[in-house]
Amino acid sequence: MCGITGAIAAVPLNPMVIDRMRDALAHRGPDHTATWLSPDGRIGLGHRRLAIIDLLPEANQPFASSDGRFLLVYNGELYNHRELRKDLERQGVRFRTASDSEVLVEAFRCWGSAALERFSGMFAFAIWDQEEQRLFCARDRAGEKPFYYAALDDAFLFASEPKALLEWPGWSRRLHYPALLDFLAYGFVPDPKCIWENCHKLPPGHYMVVHREADGRPSVEPPRRWWDWKLSPDTSERDWTPRLLDTLTAAAREMSIADVPLGVFLSGGVDSSLVAAALARGGGKVKTFTVGFSDATFDERVWARAVAERYATEHYERMLVPGDVSTVFHKLLWQYDEPFSDQSFLPTYYLSAETRQHVTVGLSGDGADETFAGYRKYGRMMRRVGVRRFLPDRLLARVARTAGHRPESSSWLRRQSVKYGYDVTGMLTRMLTPALWSPLLKAAMRGPLAAELNEYHPRTVIADIMKDAPQDDGLVNTLRYVDFRHTLAGDILVKVDRASMAVALEVRPVYLQRDMLQLAAAIPGDRLAGRAYTKEALKVAAESWLPTANVRRGKQGFLAPLDRWLREAEGAEWTAPAGSMVADLLDPALLAGLKNDRRPGGGNARSIHQLMLLDHWLAMWKPAG
Repeated sequence: MCGITGAIAAVPLNPMVIDRMRDALAHRGPDHTATWLSPDGRIGLGHRRLAIIDLLPEANQPFASSDGRFLLVYNGELYNHRELRKDLERQGVRFRTASDSEVLVEAFRCWGSAALERFSGMFAFAIWDQEEQRLFCARDRAGEKPFYYAALDDAFLFASEPKALLEWPGWSRRLHYPALLDFLAYGFVPDPKCIWENCHKLPPGHYMVVHREADGRPSVEPPRRWWDWKLSPDTSERDWTPRLLDTLTAAAREMSIADVPLGVFLSGGVDSSLVAAALARGGGKVKTFTVGFSDATFDERVWARAVAERYATEHYERMLVPGDVSTVFHKLLWQYDEPFSDQSFLPTYYLSAETRQHVTVGLSGDGADETFAGYRKYGRMMRRVGVRRFLPDRLLARVARTAGHRPESSSWLRRQSVKYGYDVTGMLTRMLTPALWSPLLKAAMRGPLAAELNEYHPRTVIADIMKDAPQDDGLVNTLRYVDFRHTLAGDILVKVDRASMAVALEVRPVYLQRDMLQLAAAIPGDRLAGRAYTKEALKVAAESWLPTANVRRGKQGFLAPLDRWLREAEGAEWTAPAGSMVADLLDPALLAGLKNDRRPGGGNARSIHQLMLLDHWLAMWKPAG
């Protein structure tokens, strides 16, 4: 795993600027650093390396193709680089290193953008073509690795994280208010938006080309999709267990290739436990890692131990306590350099830190809930089907509109209408927005945020994804597709990438390996989720490998006892920072009202957490007024 950055400018670059952009990403790559400048000084590429495959200096980047035409900066891993190497050797390529970086740049030299389809891995990269004077940028299928870019008047910039772009001279730290509204609605900033004006994310499964014009100015083509997750249910398969276990075993084997020590994140849930089992059954000693809490409601160590004992892994645990929040709070605000309020960012960071003490690469179970329908909302979606069998859509929609303005109503019909009385896009929007997005929040907005609200609705984000979602495969598959494009890319993978890169740990989500994605797309939705079950095909497969209690226990989620910790930490780091800026955007009475109405186990903890994080984020990054 690495950090990449670069620039194309109409005038010669200051090399120190590229170095500063590069070194803003030092945490992503502590093993080597380098910058390349074009002969005229107007193209710059920077790289920070975390060495995983081929640790020799000859594999460092920026990396030149064998003919010297292409220059690569790359963040990620190609798990099938050995197979690709053989294919390229048959075409006459002679390799100088054992690195996957060289395989990637030679694959692009031989096959162009078609090489992307051949890659099994996670990646974000940029390749400068010295002959054609163009930059080719690409991002992996699921969006495991980040890629931010900015097209300015006379320059094109890119980087693994926005903090590198902020080093560009004259960068205006203006907030992009539609992105800030997205954060308030969803708890993160979804692709392709960025929290900063003029900045964007390259969407997962997309590439883009930047040409250098005759006057030296960059010309940016719109991103193009090279891959999409096409759900194609196979109704002929009766028993998915053999294919699931075989594919998972092969994926874990492929993804365990590294020249450094490797381990497994193990929560004790089905997803991570299956990954640990697949790796252990392949032979060799497996290292597993988990974190826990003194609060039994959140602690999963007993389940992780059961799997570790069954497979005799070398098991490590880390207990988290309330003081751990203040220890890394501001560090993580810097790591997550867009507003981000997923409550599991804290345990994910500490799990990564514990793992990094022993290994450099960790396999994880991330992505299974989205691709195999593991969230509780999938059951709710199927209950919607049942409700609509005896309550007409028109009646539900009418009552829902009325009930939305009368939250005090408690009749069964009104409760059901609020849950189910929307079109599919509307229902998904309600499912995916936290409690903070409400008339109360909208009434509290001030200044430019309130002005932007006139043109904004969170539904638009989901509606754009729904244009490509399967429409005739059932609601489970519709939600799986939206989760894959929205929740996974914008929330889960951002959380894992930033938390692990904060300690220079590479994390490889096994369920996002390309064969696993293809298999998940083939399983019919009703074999995965129903009114009373979720992720069923995966759970059935797990029963032959894992303790039954681990498989059939209720979904717990990777969360900390945040509500209690917030109450105990009052008056410390959770108070408003000096010079609070959030009051310019939101009425301070909103947070005060949420605090006054907070009850143990109530629904306000997430909203309070979200507003406090935003307040501290604004204080740290100091956007322009």
